[in-house]
Amino acid sequence: MSKVLNVMECIGTPSAITQELGDILYREIVKSIEAKEVIELDFSDVESMISPFLNNSIGKLYGKYNGETLTQYLKISNLPKEKIATVNMVIQNAKRFYSNQKEFEKIVKDVVN
Repeated sequence: MSKVLNVMECIGTPSAITQELGDILYREIVKSIEAKEVIELDFSDVESMISPFLNNSIGKLYGKYNGETLTQYLKISNLPKEKIATVNMVIQNAKRFYSNQKEFEKIVKDVVN
């Protein structure tokens, strides 16, 4: 089973620029994966998009699922060419962070204190 999710319709705006909007999309993706349903994110109507949105919508998935699961259930279509590098960067950063989350949190704590 699979479904296509228009990202703009899901978040209610063509501007994918906040973490909160990323959380909305994240919840929809998780629902589909938990139902063992392939979800295709259609970015065709999204006019602007920044990394905080992508961190919360896609990057955060790597804290819950492994790469194999995401490759199986998550598809992306109509992503603007100029955003491909940003999405790839978000994915690589998320993989690094979630593979060693305790160490990252310790470093942040040490820097802040």
